[in-house]
Amino acid sequence: MIKSLKLDNFIIVEKLQLDFNIGLQVLTGETGAGKSIIVGAINVILGSPILPGMLFDELNPAYLEVTFDIDKDNKPFLELLQKYDVDTSENEIFLVKEIGTNLRGKSYLNGRRISSAIVKEFRDVLLDFHSQRDQQRLFDREYQLEVLDKFGNLISKREEFESKFKETESKIKKLIKLEKHEKELFEKMRLYEYQIKEIEGENLNIGEDEKLQTELNLLTNAEEILNHVSRMEQLIYENESSVYDTINTFIAQLSRFEEDNSHIKKAVSSLRESLANLDDSVSEIRKLQNIIEIDSTRMEEIQERLNSINSLCLKYKRNIKEILDYLDEIKEEIATFSSSQNKIKQLQQEIETDIRMIKKMADTLTECRKKTALKFEKEIDSSIKKLALPEARIKIKFDKVSNTKDFTAKLDGLSVAGQDEIDIYFSANKGVKLQPFRFAASGGELSRFLLTIKKILSDRLDRRVIIFDEIDSGIGGRTSELLAEFIHNIGKFHQVICISHLPHIAAYADRHFAIVKRSGVKTSKVEVNVISKNERREEIARMLSGSNTELALKHADELLKNKRGVG
Repeated sequence: MIKSLKLDNFIIVEKLQLDFNIGLQVLTGETGAGKSIIVGAINVILGSPILPGMLFDELNPAYLEVTFDIDKDNKPFLELLQKYDVDTSENEIFLVKEIGTNLRGKSYLNGRRISSAIVKEFRDVLLDFHSQRDQQRLFDREYQLEVLDKFGNLISKREEFESKFKETESKIKKLIKLEKHEKELFEKMRLYEYQIKEIEGENLNIGEDEKLQTELNLLTNAEEILNHVSRMEQLIYENESSVYDTINTFIAQLSRFEEDNSHIKKAVSSLRESLANLDDSVSEIRKLQNIIEIDSTRMEEIQERLNSINSLCLKYKRNIKEILDYLDEIKEEIATFSSSQNKIKQLQQEIETDIRMIKKMADTLTECRKKTALKFEKEIDSSIKKLALPEARIKIKFDKVSNTKDFTAKLDGLSVAGQDEIDIYFSANKGVKLQPFRFAASGGELSRFLLTIKKILSDRLDRRVIIFDEIDSGIGGRTSELLAEFIHNIGKFHQVICISHLPHIAAYADRHFAIVKRSGVKTSKVEVNVISKNERREEIARMLSGSNTELALKHADELLKNKRGVG
């Protein structure tokens, strides 16, 4: 609730500080006294536009401050305080609007600069301004359904349904994404399957191409190599003056002198090593005769195999090792794709189970709403008749949800609020056919209908400040008394600030503010004061007759006395 309001240099207020209380706060005064300035200031602090003429002295800025007690039962308010890390140690917060001489505003929360978007969030949880715009919400079928659910204490059931609905909706979105991804991957998987078959069909081995190329080189040069081997044997061993015999001759000739000279000894030793090396070389060369053969069939086989391998390497632009690594990669992709298909099947099953569950929940919600609707109709009928609408009738009609989005086609016939759409049908006069509320109600009827709803729901709504700005316009007689009682009953659960011309409402006030405009030579100023019991009597008398006659004062006493001790 609002604890205090400070205004400096605002419209016709030079300086002002007001302290508010719980319950019904009534502001009264002559027409044009400036009663709406108080409400206007609260509105501006909480985000309403800054308009020309809002500065009392145009050469100086304006300062507006409202302090709110922290209500521990207002859950949305507490969540908002936590969201923005607001210090709550003092059990109060203060919101400030500074208006510069250029009519630009700055907003502050506990001294910290905040954006207009944050101000709006706080306005939504702190303030309920009973206005024409508020009345227009009654035309909104979603708002009508919300009101019905609040009346029937169905909000927890609705939130439970909404949570499951959103969870299922999220799964459907995920399923659609997976199915789309699967469709995009399907052709790629077919390509991968073909490539796996093609690569595995070649039965590749790392280094195979190098070995085959070496073998092919030998086979290609086999005849030439074997000819060299044959000639080598002849030259070394078989010819008349063979290399072997020539070296042996030199060894025999020089060995007689090897003990006489170290150089001769080394030479003979080297010649003997040369013979041994020749023997080793010829031995190795002879092995080739058992290995190498002229085999054109094998050459063709190797050539074909190499052509096949080289063609695959060229196609994939990879060597054998890289192709085999790629094979492992695409096999993993195939496995992942299969896993994704299983995930899709599992998700489809979950969604089907969830849809059956939320349809049951929706049926339960509908059943509860239809029972609630009968009680709500009777309650409104009974209450609204007291506000000068004796012939008024309402009927709540149910329809199935029809609007749906493509991606939630599986949730066709459902919304976050269930499977119901309602329309309040209204008739203000006997014999007039019931019509949808948006077509049937006038401005005055709208205002009274909204007031009725707030009165009925007052103990079911989060506590906030409810402002009524001259809601009593055009009302008199017995209706005035009933209207005052309505507003006072709302004040039992919420802080109500009410600008009023009705003495009946003023008599119900928990705190009564009298507003007077003082006109000076150059400027006018507004004064606002909490008035005493005797001053209230005089103010209510003025509201009754325009003057403080003895009869008016007596009537005021009667009004105050009948308000069950209020005042």
